[in-house]
Amino acid sequence: MSPPRLRQRLWQVVVFDLLPAVWITLLIINVTVYAALDLSTIALVGVWLVALVLGVLLAIRRWQPIPVFGLVLALVIVAALLGMPIAATVLAVAVALYPVALSVGHRRAIVALRAALLSVTVVAVLTATILKPHFILVTPDPRYTALFSSLTSAWLAIGVGWAFGRNVRARREYADQIADHRAQKAVSEERLRIAREMHDVVAHSMSVVVMKAAVANHVYDTRPGESREALRVIESVSRAALADIHRVLSSLRSADEPELEPSPSLDELPRLVENARLADVQVELHRGTIPALPAAVQLSAYRIVQEALTNVIKHAAAPVRCTVRITAEPGELQLAVIDDGMPRGPIGSPGHGLIGMRERAALHQGTLVAGRQPDGGFAVHARLPYEPGPA
Repeated sequence: MSPPRLRQRLWQVVVFDLLPAVWITLLIINVTVYAALDLSTIALVGVWLVALVLGVLLAIRRWQPIPVFGLVLALVIVAALLGMPIAATVLAVAVALYPVALSVGHRRAIVALRAALLSVTVVAVLTATILKPHFILVTPDPRYTALFSSLTSAWLAIGVGWAFGRNVRARREYADQIADHRAQKAVSEERLRIAREMHDVVAHSMSVVVMKAAVANHVYDTRPGESREALRVIESVSRAALADIHRVLSSLRSADEPELEPSPSLDELPRLVENARLADVQVELHRGTIPALPAAVQLSAYRIVQEALTNVIKHAAAPVRCTVRITAEPGELQLAVIDDGMPRGPIGSPGHGLIGMRERAALHQGTLVAGRQPDGGFAVHARLPYEPGPA
């Protein structure tokens, strides 16, 4: 244990264990001496011994709450039979009951509460009716041994100690639930992020691969050169996809292991454009002056463009032309992917790709608008706000 933690541990022991035990010990002694009519030396020694034993037990109550509670309860009963005021010794029961109520379940806590109340009630009635004034060791002033005041103070002290322990336990359980919920939410968000990354990588690459595989199969007998070129494109795109998948999965490595490759950025957009061109989409990239952007904004912009081009490859009938335009204003990156192709089939509901693009824009408090154009084709417009600064 490091010295700062050791000092903190010692400080907690002194404040939460030793000081309450010393205070209750001195309080029991003072109240007993003050309330006694006649106190001999032997009786004073006995009072000191009982109070010291109670103090030692209370000092270790956090380490052994249940055994300490049982011993303290038994010793308080003995102290009451000796003639020590219950109103003072019951504080030891309340303090010992607190860690029990804090550490055990509800049912066992109820049992401990009932045991404390029943024991103190029985001994209070016994000392006020049968033993009074013939106590074993100390003869207290009758004014301080009245049954009603003894029971009232005892029940109040025990109830407060038990309720405080249960309340602290409930708050800790609630805090643990909040922490678990946040951890589960973080895991879910990480899984969703990885799923988005995998979808973007695989969907884009597989669209190109499927397109080129269909071409290779169609011209295999008549134009073998074009078939081989299609197979070369499939190999190139597949290798790039494997590299992207490896980069995504590397984020699952432990924190102490270095990340092998950085996340995709806007500098890699020409590769996306080239892959789309290999799938017979005529793509033009217009990129204005882009300032230094945060890495997260660059990754989101890259994935939005990637998904938009993937949708063009998958859903637009050839021939198709597409324009990718990227501009930047102070504090905002603007993306536009516009094609003039007609849909290959019936238009359905938005798929996971559009949903993922909108979520990536919303991640930066941005917006994304996508839809059919009046003169045909499809357009995607995105705005990604960012805080100016180094990438």
